[in-house]
Amino acid sequence: MRPRIDPQDAEEFAVTPAGQDYARMAKEALNGLLADRPPPNVTRTMANHPTLLPAIQPLIEHVTGEVLPARERELVILRTAWRSQAPYIWAHHHPAGLLVGLSETEIARVASEDTSEWTLFEAALLTAVDELHTGSVISDSTWKRLAERYTEEQFLELLALTGTYKTLAFILNSSVTPIDPWLERPAVLPADPGQMKSGRHARPQGSRPPTPRAEARNRRIVLQNGAGLTLLTPTTAHPEPPLHEILVRYPDLLSAVGNAHDADSRLLLIRRNPADVMPDTDGYSFSSTHLFADSKGVPTLVEVVEPHDTWNENDALGKTLDHASSGARNWPLHILQRSLEYTSQLHNSTGEYLLTQIGYFLGESSFLRTLEANLAVGRLRMAIVASQFPPEFNRVIEFLGRQLYPAEVYGVELCRYADGTHAAYVPRVVG
Repeated sequence: MRPRIDPQDAEEFAVTPAGQDYARMAKEALNGLLADRPPPNVTRTMANHPTLLPAIQPLIEHVTGEVLPARERELVILRTAWRSQAPYIWAHHHPAGLLVGLSETEIARVASEDTSEWTLFEAALLTAVDELHTGSVISDSTWKRLAERYTEEQFLELLALTGTYKTLAFILNSSVTPIDPWLERPAVLPADPGQMKSGRHARPQGSRPPTPRAEARNRRIVLQNGAGLTLLTPTTAHPEPPLHEILVRYPDLLSAVGNAHDADSRLLLIRRNPADVMPDTDGYSFSSTHLFADSKGVPTLVEVVEPHDTWNENDALGKTLDHASSGARNWPLHILQRSLEYTSQLHNSTGEYLLTQIGYFLGESSFLRTLEANLAVGRLRMAIVASQFPPEFNRVIEFLGRQLYPAEVYGVELCRYADGTHAAYVPRVVG
């Protein structure tokens, strides 16, 4: 998306008083790490207001100082970025968080309402940001928890830090400020479900299709070919090839499970069942039928119930929930890397190229780290695929879909239509 306010030209900015102040700060901060890079777009965007940047820059420098411990400071900034859905701030402070000792998994966990894995103090710190975001005040219980360690000076610093980065989110989001091209493999901002009902990340009302009535399955499809028109009708015949082979070849049949969040969602096969393709030899077991991922590194675990299988959809759902609860253990980074390499070989391609086909351009390493972190915190989608679901299974899927967070669960009916010569497969999403 084109910026609404273009960042000022770097050379023009460099000769202004604000540009010279920035150059001085860049030499002194982070051991001069920023000195050899162009001034960031956030600075050059605000430079279009001649008196705003000189007013706000000292405040930014202050709140990113040492009044709060560095780890806690970055937790606050990342949480504010997530709650504000500010991709620029998230991309720039993801590496800053790593620099002060946060792990990839911890950063991914910042973008989750579940605070059970944090220390009591850090959980209170994240809750304080949430409370400021929603109600502009820290509750008594949260204040009391933070007061076990924070002085009055640090409380004021926390409020100023959160408020400053909230203000930056207003400016950056509304100006549509682009992430700086010199930032190496910027991290993708996870969506905040709390923002889905309004704002620029809103989920359209009714975006998930309602469960069709039974008679809706009696649809007909008219196929035009060289011989004219032919009528395709639903068939319960065993498909050839099997459903799981169809999904491997055409993963876009599953893309509808992500369309509630991204109309352009596409999926990439990361790994299929290794029992017949790529058995592991180092003790790790890939236990789901297939693992796909979208361009934001959100994994989709897929179990397929073929018409001839002796197990049913409920068995598949239980198995998938079991796999989802152990995602990080089943799919550590090196297994994901090997899986993508093998999948690329099957396509006579490279992982980098396959990622560009689904719209990810930040590199294979960055993508796999994001995928691993999402698995670790349970930010994933589960899909059960079958030719047809019984009505009671539809109700189970819809119930779980309302209860689970941040995980999502869907059913995908891959209905086969045929006329004896031609066949078509039409997905219908439940959940």
